[in-house]
Amino acid sequence: MWVAKIKFDSDGTLIGDKAKKHKISLFGFPLSYQYTDKEVIVTIVGTIFGKDADKKKFHSELRRESRVISFEINDDFFIGVIKEPSFTKTVYNRDIIHLSPALISEDGFEIVNIGSFSKNKLITIYKLLKKGYKGELISIQQKKIRSVSIVKIRPELTKKQRQAIELAIKGGYYKTPRKIDVKRLAKLAGLSFSTYQAHLRKAEQKLIPYFFE
Repeated sequence: MWVAKIKFDSDGTLIGDKAKKHKISLFGFPLSYQYTDKEVIVTIVGTIFGKDADKKKFHSELRRESRVISFEINDDFFIGVIKEPSFTKTVYNRDIIHLSPALISEDGFEIVNIGSFSKNKLITIYKLLKKGYKGELISIQQKKIRSVSIVKIRPELTKKQRQAIELAIKGGYYKTPRKIDVKRLAKLAGLSFSTYQAHLRKAEQKLIPYFFE
């Protein structure tokens, strides 16, 4: 199978444009799609990251869009049904496999990880995104797929645990080289070192087995 990772500008997109405006990030996966004469109806699910107040503003603005049929957020999980333009049939069709949730970043870009048995199908999508959204082909290669990541039931985190790990991710704690330490994260969170560290470690203990079990 051919696998491509493509990055593109989210300005002007239904969800990405508002994610940038309200400083939130999402991982979204298309569960199903249906063609109509003028559009593609897509059911999406995923995870949303950001401050609760920003999530509410994002949700409020998104729901007012005529292209949004329904959209619900429960804590950091979302599910919705949206209308996409007809040209997205290039992305939503039987020849394209979405291998993992797309990243919709608060920094104004999106990254999709898609596969196909036809290299030309992936190149067509890249050219489409390059023309309309400043698309960049991060990688394209032929390889055997070991798994497909969708969205499954995740471990329940407390609000403090979720906030701790979101802050660590956004601060670059898990990047190489590490951009911030726990002491600095605790200060940003307004918590003592021991309290913040406890929330972060408990979140990690729940999440790490989830991803590798």
